[in-house]
Amino acid sequence: MKDCLGRDPSLRSRMTREANNMTIKAILFDMDGVLVDSMNYHMESWKQLLEKYGISITEQFIYEHEGAMGVDIIQNLFHKKGLSIDSNQIMEIYDQQNRIFREEYLGKVRLYPETLTLIDGFRQRGLLLGLVTSSRMNLVEQIWEDHHCLNRFDTIVTADDVTRFKPNPDPYLKALEKLNQEPEGCLVVENAPAGIQSAKAAGLTCYAVASTLPPPYLQASDRIFPSLKALADYFLL
Repeated sequence: MKDCLGRDPSLRSRMTREANNMTIKAILFDMDGVLVDSMNYHMESWKQLLEKYGISITEQFIYEHEGAMGVDIIQNLFHKKGLSIDSNQIMEIYDQQNRIFREEYLGKVRLYPETLTLIDGFRQRGLLLGLVTSSRMNLVEQIWEDHHCLNRFDTIVTADDVTRFKPNPDPYLKALEKLNQEPEGCLVVENAPAGIQSAKAAGLTCYAVASTLPPPYLQASDRIFPSLKALADYFLL
């Protein structure tokens, strides 16, 4: 007899063994490029914004710095063009990028096909789930609104909750604090170097999906999967 997700219960044994062997109690997911097919639109919004200031960046640059367009990165981009920028102007840059993404690209963003099956599979296993993203909460809520499933996550940490973003450990440390969990009991799923560095700096095991960058960029992770589907198959089949 199959379970409510259409799987033979015997096929869940791999997921159970993996969780037991690693003593996993919680899974912390990055959002953009992991659960949500959105990175191309973030890339376009950043390029569009920075071009207004005469700053040209490559797609590769955005993907490599996903979730890590911190103050120092913005300052360096402006200084290389001989432009000065203060902290208030940097906050305005973030607001502008958020606005461009929301107004021009948000409607095109979709969850990956495997997303809900994967998180529901983990929930059935009794694991805690966290969403740890460098996006702001207003975008998170709108992206997931049609699916009415943000309540599947036991905690959500966004750029609004920390002052130091990835690759600093702060976002994942905040998630651990909110879940009242120790690092050794948690697994992170990321897709970018900054996110992997953030997770490892917080003392967490990190699996990576090569959804936006090829495996050589993800070598700091503990295991690499070619896609979210491959990760879902690994745990749920």
